Amino acid sequence: MKKSDLIGLLLHNVALEHSAIVQYIYHIFLIRDEEIRSEIEKIAREEMRHMKWFAQKVVQIGGEVDLKRIEEAIDFSRESVRSMIEADISAEDLAIETYSKQIELVKDDSVRKLLERVIGDEMNHRDRFGDLIDLVKEEEEKGSVGTDKRTLEVLNELLREEYAIILRYLKAFFHSKNCEYKDLMLDLAIESMVHMGDLGEKIGDLGGVPDLSKVDLPKDEGLSLPDQVREDILKEVASRDRYIREKEVLEREEVRKVLERIRHQEEYHRTRLSEFLEKVHKLTVGDLRKKT
Repeated sequence: MKKSDLIGLLLHNVALEHSAIVQYIYHIFLIRDEEIRSEIEKIAREEMRHMKWFAQKVVQIGGEVDLKRIEEAIDFSRESVRSMIEADISAEDLAIETYSKQIELVKDDSVRKLLERVIGDEMNHRDRFGDLIDLVKEEEEKGSVGTDKRTLEVLNELLREEYAIILRYLKAFFHSKNCEYKDLMLDLAIESMVHMGDLGEKIGDLGGVPDLSKVDLPKDEGLSLPDQVREDILKEVASRDRYIREKEVLEREEVRKVLERIRHQEEYHRTRLSEFLEKVHKLTVGDLRKKT
């Protein structure tokens, strides 16, 4: 197998894992049974590790991670809790079938071992989803709590903004050569995943449907590290200000509390990025002084 073909295969796996993560998160937002939600969340986190491993392998081989997803592999139906879990089992079946076929094609021993590890995880996931079927009631709880349409629209807009931020930070994590910046990007991506989770669960609790449709992927802007961090800061400030504005106009107190909590954390994101930018600036100035 040529290097370009191996990179393409691994990028397909990144996209497949990305698609499974989106589907599982969507179901977490909608399912109200805490035991089921908790188990699906654990499985989604394990899929995030798979995506990370495949993406890191792409970079090691010399490719570039694009963080695409496979739309036809994502099941956004919500007929019942049972049907959602059955869709999750189908997603695991697809992953097992895909990676098993790849093992027959791949000669790279490191990639083969990674595929074997992931297949084992996916088979375990399938069994765990099977166990969840026994916990599901025949009919999904119906009805809405009377939330106004505008509140749900705002929450979904914020949800998609957090999703876009996650993709931006993950791409920076995969491709940056600065170890400290990589660590910061991963931390902020994880915290943004928590924000997305808070928003999605609130949408589900209020009787709405979380919008996890495709967002624009981050483009390679070719910025220097300081300029990249400045851009990150501007986006965090814009996000923080959006939470402040929406908190002032939305009426539900439980929604306002969620927005205030995230707003506070977005401000800390800005602080961490600003501190890192100051450190980078000092190092840059120090290097220039040494050269002169």
